[in-house]
Amino acid sequence: MSRLDLVISGGTVVGPGWVAETDIGVSGEKIVHVGSLASASAEKIVDARGKIVIPGGIDPHTHYELYFMGAKPKETWDIGTIASAIGGTTTTIDFAPQEKGESLLAATKKQMARAGQLSVIDFTTKPIISDFSDMGRVMRGMKETMEYGVPGFKVFMIYRHQGWMADDWILFQVMRRAKELGGIVTIHAENGFIGEGMQEEFVRDGKVEPRYHGQAKPNLVENLAIQMAVNIAEITGARTYIVHQSTREGHEIVAQYRLRGLPVFVETCPHYLVLTDETFDPPERGIYYMCSPPLRKKEDIEALWSGLIVGKIQTVGSDHVAFTKSQKEEFAGVFTKIPNGFPGSEVRVPIIFYEGVIRRGMSLARFVDVVSTNAAKIFGLYPRKGVIAPGSDADLVLIDPNREHSLNAENLHMGTDLSVYEGMSIKGWPSMTILRGRIIVENEQFLGKPGIGKFVKAQIDEQILHSAR
Repeated sequence: MSRLDLVISGGTVVGPGWVAETDIGVSGEKIVHVGSLASASAEKIVDARGKIVIPGGIDPHTHYELYFMGAKPKETWDIGTIASAIGGTTTTIDFAPQEKGESLLAATKKQMARAGQLSVIDFTTKPIISDFSDMGRVMRGMKETMEYGVPGFKVFMIYRHQGWMADDWILFQVMRRAKELGGIVTIHAENGFIGEGMQEEFVRDGKVEPRYHGQAKPNLVENLAIQMAVNIAEITGARTYIVHQSTREGHEIVAQYRLRGLPVFVETCPHYLVLTDETFDPPERGIYYMCSPPLRKKEDIEALWSGLIVGKIQTVGSDHVAFTKSQKEEFAGVFTKIPNGFPGSEVRVPIIFYEGVIRRGMSLARFVDVVSTNAAKIFGLYPRKGVIAPGSDADLVLIDPNREHSLNAENLHMGTDLSVYEGMSIKGWPSMTILRGRIIVENEQFLGKPGIGKFVKAQIDEQILHSAR
């Protein structure tokens, strides 16, 4: 074997369908060998004994620099993706909001140009379809965007006031078109009429504290929207992906359709697996915990973990948006005005490792599925991403299973002073992150520079898609 650029030696490697103490050889940006390399020569050898080696994390849900509900994070793409890399993520799937009058392709290119300037990890996107004034242009734009290498689209079933809410007919048209083109539709599933109607009712009655956020959008609001979305998916045959699923019932609804072979997939988020609606009180704390769907009950948390472990939930996305405390406080008078969303890209992989593998006995194989492999399969990145195998990109993360780490904001690297996990600590944290054969993080020190990330063009493969479990 010719001289290698990098060898990862002696780690517990989580490969496709196997876990073993072995070596990984890297040449250029690719993995070229998996197996014993005791006699191989290399430019650099990393001793990974005692570490768990996984394919780089793929975050299927981030919002870097998103303007939403009257606020835009101060965090920029470089700061946000450095934090992601420190936390074990090497590829992000962000979203490109469509402005009124803007084509889907223009929105996509604009977002990818910004990422290309600053991102330190690889990236792709999904345009948010929000200009419904000319559906013919939307249909043409979907084709153009897919030809550009972006096969996913996002629609919202809520946010009338933001101008993002798609009604049932629009949703049907988008999903039918996605089926024709071979794309996938990502859906924010909350019933906008009931959820926002109840919000307005509470506010009229003077019930404006954070506790009413969850009461205005109970499980029913999400479950009704999921049911509608999968019904349309069944009629159209569209590949469908439900984001940030939070209720005990939601993934069970989807599971019935998956058993019939429908290509519908479910994502949840770390905050729905850890936090409850008890955080809404007292109000001075509750203002920091506004996200949609709302945080739920302990029973929902346990049901979500069960669904994740047995395969009824396929991925974990961070739904990262790094609003600061002051940005939440500015709108604190009425819960409906507080910008929704949490910072979470850095802690996504470590929280799932600690809460899933260490505390609940999730297998390492399943852990890798939900933080990396399934996202790659669903969104057309596999096997370039999401797997440790010869020919795949050398995106690798070494996790120290014994390293304890605080989740306080001051101990994290995201571009905000807010952590919704303040006061918590976990065990298991990445010690090294490698992007396409290049060590970009070692012991939480970033070693790269803004702009080293690359746009990854994607194409969904039907057979690979259906292997996501």
